[in-house]
Amino acid sequence: MSTWGNPNDRPDPAIWDHPVMRAALAERDIVTVYRTLKRHGISQRRIAHLTGQAQPEVSAIARGRQVMTYDVLARIADGLGVPRGLMGLAHTPTAEPATREPVPTVPDRREFMGLLAKIAMGATLTTADLALLSSPAVATPTPSRVGTTEVDQLRELTRVLWTQEQQLGGGAVRDAVIAQLGWARTLLNSPHTDAVDHQLHAVLSDLLALAGWASHGVGLPGAALRYTGQALAAARHTDDHMRSALALNQIGRVYTQSRDYAEANNAFTLATLSADHTESGQTRALIYASHARAHAESGHPTRATDNLVRAEEALANPQEPLPEPRSYTRTLLTGETGLIYTVLAAQQPTYATRAIDTLTTATAQSHTLRAKRLAFLLTDLATAHLTGGDPESGARIGHQVVDMATNIRSNRLAERLGTLRSATHKHPSDAQVADLGHLLTRSTAVK
Repeated sequence: MSTWGNPNDRPDPAIWDHPVMRAALAERDIVTVYRTLKRHGISQRRIAHLTGQAQPEVSAIARGRQVMTYDVLARIADGLGVPRGLMGLAHTPTAEPATREPVPTVPDRREFMGLLAKIAMGATLTTADLALLSSPAVATPTPSRVGTTEVDQLRELTRVLWTQEQQLGGGAVRDAVIAQLGWARTLLNSPHTDAVDHQLHAVLSDLLALAGWASHGVGLPGAALRYTGQALAAARHTDDHMRSALALNQIGRVYTQSRDYAEANNAFTLATLSADHTESGQTRALIYASHARAHAESGHPTRATDNLVRAEEALANPQEPLPEPRSYTRTLLTGETGLIYTVLAAQQPTYATRAIDTLTTATAQSHTLRAKRLAFLLTDLATAHLTGGDPESGARIGHQVVDMATNIRSNRLAERLGTLRSATHKHPSDAQVADLGHLLTRSTAVK
């Protein structure tokens, strides 16, 4: 048993007999357990004291973070005085026999309708009322056999989530993607044919890559690398060279963002080797452009521009497309080229004119489903104008970006906005630029 806390501080044992609590314990749904305890007057501090957890950890669980580790589950059970048998951790004399009646999944009809009437009339709800509305975590039933229908559904969900990430940023989709991964792995563990297995691993690789990219977008490089490493493993399981190359390229991008340029170069080299086994010019162009950015940021302009030339050449023969909705078109390469020239302009102002010309061309094209990318391009265009000595254009475009950024949850965009804010210091006497600097300072996007 746990030695944390005082056993006399534990909740009344009768609380474990409540139907909602029983259902949560059976599912090892600690989120619902902690929320139910709070409704019964048990504070997070008291829970932390009993379980030996830090209070921020208890708070994170109460907000929705799942607990999966056996040792932590056992520590929580022992600290709170929960009979382990109720959580399926071990048999205890106080646990009910295996033949006990299951907790009903549908609430009593009369009781529930009475509660609905109470809510409709605006009456104050009691703790018992709230408990009746609580939803115990119940896993979605797994198909007895997985076929192309389930694969198609998972593929479409993955496509939609990728589209949302392109529109709103990683912070808007990351939790949904991680939740979907659990379902994908469940399908993988269900009976299916070899052909379906190949398709499942391909979709799983795409979903894991999205989890990695979304993690990268919210500033979690460790999670980004691990998820993307899993995406690489899923792709290699079926010798999918394109998805392997895409995963390695993504890893290189994460290392570039972390300014670990040596590891970024290694990842891009491996990505190029995998891409050479495909017929996809888009894949090779994407990798060359990504490598060009790493070279630009690490102060190697010649290598950067050489890789941009290779990217242009690769796009001349696109052939096999990327998995939808990902793509790499000439429009996207133009935008990436502008971003790279902006990086180079910060080191050598002579690149500012090329950055402005390229980014102006890129932003003039349609970005309907890529609002995040357009925000990136406009941010860099504003920065390039300020660097190149055109404060009026820089301030006008910068104000446009500030408005766009309120709807996009991306730490990478926030970092770009921070660069723009620094560029405003080049024109301290310009009122519009100064106003932009103040807006960027106050903006939650750059905090």
